[in-house]
Amino acid sequence: MQYLLYPVVIYVLLVAVSYLVTFLQLRKVMLQYPSYQVQAVENIPSYLQKLFLIPIQELQEFGFQPSCYLQVKPMLKVYPNTAWEILLYNETFNCYAKVGIRHPIEPLHLFDIEFYSFFKDKTCLVTTNGKGNTVIGKIPFFIMQDFYTAQTSLQWQYHQRRLKQLKVHKTPKLLSPEAFTQRLQIYFQNYLNSLVKLKHILPISRKVLFRLNTRLALKLTQKIIQGNNQSANIIKQRREQAKTKSKLLVEIPIELEVEGFRRMERLQQGLIDKKLRPWAILGSFVLFVVTSTNYFGTQTLIIFIAALILHEGGHLIAMKLCGYRDGSLLFLPFLGAVATARKDDATLTQRFCVALAGPLPGLILGVLLAIIFKDASSSTWVKQASWILICLNLFNLLPIYPLDGGQIIDILLFSRFPYSDVAFKAFGAIIISILGVFHPALFLLTIPLALNIVYSYRAAKVNSKLQKSFRTNPPSNQENILYSLFQSLQQFDYHYLPFNSRYLLVKKLIERYHCFNTKRITKVILASVYCVSLLVGIFGSWQAVVPNRVVNKSTDYVGIQQEILDE
Repeated sequence: MQYLLYPVVIYVLLVAVSYLVTFLQLRKVMLQYPSYQVQAVENIPSYLQKLFLIPIQELQEFGFQPSCYLQVKPMLKVYPNTAWEILLYNETFNCYAKVGIRHPIEPLHLFDIEFYSFFKDKTCLVTTNGKGNTVIGKIPFFIMQDFYTAQTSLQWQYHQRRLKQLKVHKTPKLLSPEAFTQRLQIYFQNYLNSLVKLKHILPISRKVLFRLNTRLALKLTQKIIQGNNQSANIIKQRREQAKTKSKLLVEIPIELEVEGFRRMERLQQGLIDKKLRPWAILGSFVLFVVTSTNYFGTQTLIIFIAALILHEGGHLIAMKLCGYRDGSLLFLPFLGAVATARKDDATLTQRFCVALAGPLPGLILGVLLAIIFKDASSSTWVKQASWILICLNLFNLLPIYPLDGGQIIDILLFSRFPYSDVAFKAFGAIIISILGVFHPALFLLTIPLALNIVYSYRAAKVNSKLQKSFRTNPPSNQENILYSLFQSLQQFDYHYLPFNSRYLLVKKLIERYHCFNTKRITKVILASVYCVSLLVGIFGSWQAVVPNRVVNKSTDYVGIQQEILDE
């Protein structure tokens, strides 16, 4: 029965993580008054001019003709600060079509097309595709209808049908492109002002920037998750259509790929702000304690939590010293805890120090406690503490991925040999799965491990080629690295993967690049430090525990270990 519980727990955790990440992103997002400016075609980047030819050709089949380009400051204040859109006009129906780039950038669902029809009573009929889940309340003067469809023709039919109904008692109004942008700007300014009055959004910077309140962010989280599921169905339908219609597969320009990557990086930075961070730690701690009470007694649980804090605290201190940002500690139900922080250009030496700083202090303390308090008169809790510190940290120091020791071996030995990295991680997954038979909670690691192996295999194909080109022509800065990586993804047809897969793949390749440039002598020294730490840890643990059992029969470490397991 216990083994059947863990798949359910894994599913619940995955759902909970998706909701939590969406909520945190909503809490971070800022809103601003949008603006629209008509621009001449020569001001538009050439790669976008070429890209917009795809929706232009599609909409021309419905009677639309290009009108002008727009430079837009979007309502969501995200990277980049401005975006480009194109405006098309249908003279027969007196209707505008506005086309922009949809985020996240998906090759099969790239263009965001909206249809607009204005009336003399200042109302406006708007037909969108998959955007209703992001709208808060009602937009003044908007008659809005939103559909989730894989075919633009159906979206246009929905708009025509509703327009025909409204024309019975409303008179359409002809607007120039300049008047269209002014009207749209006024509508959205009034919309944001109404949200401020309702206290759905709160001003944060001289009343020009706004943030969602917490209650509304929670409500929107559910809507966005549902909308994402429907959008995934659209992409699935379009993928089936692309098997017979190759033009549906849009080759995304490298410039746009880099922009999408930068945008996601900005969204991920500081996801848990300083105000929420203590609550996140407290919430994960409570959840960990609740799920651990069936496995540990009170004394053992307190010691185990203290050992976890010492272990992860070592990681956090090393991260701070190495210049990492957004450091935080989270407890993981059934498993333990994890220290998180960000540094995209971390060197191999820095990553080594961060990995080793977790298990080494706790292992040293455990051995010292075992040696100092090895006589029979020492308290049981001290012996328990030494045993837990030794077991927890020595286990983490073993060369098995994804343990700390496994991560050290991975960056030292396999960063230069891409395919061996895949084999090493597969070996680690097998070991963790075998250990899961004795401790089923380890099965919770199987899904992220499996995904990591998939990404590592894809990265190995790209990395093996990149290493050769980087030796002869090393990139001069981070921007050049990104361009080279996305060009390589196109060569391996990885640019048709979902955006999240491309993003994680590029992140992994960037990490590998910074490890690849490390000098061989540095790797030898770091490998020696790790081997000495592991061997001294094993020898010290043996000397601290085993001789004490032989010399002093009254000290029963095996009994202490069994007591820990029984609790």
